[in-house]
Amino acid sequence: MLNLALPPLYGLGQTRRINPMSCAGENVSELGVAALCLAGAIAAVAVVAFTPALHIPGHAILRAALPMVCGIAAVPRRMAGSIMAASAAATAGVFSMSGWGNWQPAAVVALCAFGPAIDLALAGRSKGGWLLYLRFALAGVLANSTAFVLRGGIALFGLNSSRPHFIARFDLGVFLSFAACGAIAGLLAAVVCFRTSPKSEESLAEVR
Repeated sequence: MLNLALPPLYGLGQTRRINPMSCAGENVSELGVAALCLAGAIAAVAVVAFTPALHIPGHAILRAALPMVCGIAAVPRRMAGSIMAASAAATAGVFSMSGWGNWQPAAVVALCAFGPAIDLALAGRSKGGWLLYLRFALAGVLANSTAFVLRGGIALFGLNSSRPHFIARFDLGVFLSFAACGAIAGLLAAVVCFRTSPKSEESLAEVR
């Protein structure tokens, strides 16, 4: 059942730096799903529990990207990003109900949107290399653009009274900051987790 819901991403197996829990062509296990959930939870903790005083709009995704990209590198499956996002949302919900952290709604939206954005960016055949880096950078831009739209709505309708540190600006400069942070986050995480060329020829047999 898991194999049908989470088909392998064969192309990623050639270039990932992280030792996979299983080869891309093998059956996915409950342990792999648990690893994805853990990656999402770690990303949520990085965003919600740690709030450095950086006055850079959209910087929260810089803390979320690496755990989630590591997750997709360790368990390269379609819909893996969405699983991590669901785990991240659940973890953020626990923090919210417990009254922990000093996070902003846009930061959590970027966190939760990054997983599905990865799934969307990796749709189709992945050839690795610099194009793969670009896909992760675009995933970051898409996730942070979603957060920017929410942030703009909050500012527009004056829903930020409970968040005194919420920056009310909503203009092109802020959007470019969100987009740049998203692109940098996705790109750097991809560079850490993936190579531009295959490690060896042994995995080429998996490519279809």
